[in-house]
Amino acid sequence: MLYSSTAKSENPLSNNLLRFIFITLLTPISILTFHGLRHTYATLLITNGTDIYTVSKMLTHKNVATTQIYAEVVNQKKRDAANSISLK
Repeated sequence: MLYSSTAKSENPLSNNLLRFIFITLLTPISILTFHGLRHTYATLLITNGTDIYTVSKMLTHKNVATTQIYAEVVNQKKRDAANSISLK
């Protein structure tokens, strides 16, 4: 641990500043990563056939309509796949 230049000082140098930088930089990354994984998990569940109600309960959503976002992603992928077929 870094200490101030004065001899025999027991107080860490810039302890609060380092703590602030650490929390400020790492907290948003961990939240975004967790949230991204949560979205991926829900989308994969729905893609593999799990019903909306079950996914809603697993994600602890109070309203099933909140979980509908993931179904829209899957529906769009189905539309894109169907539209990629050409009869020419």
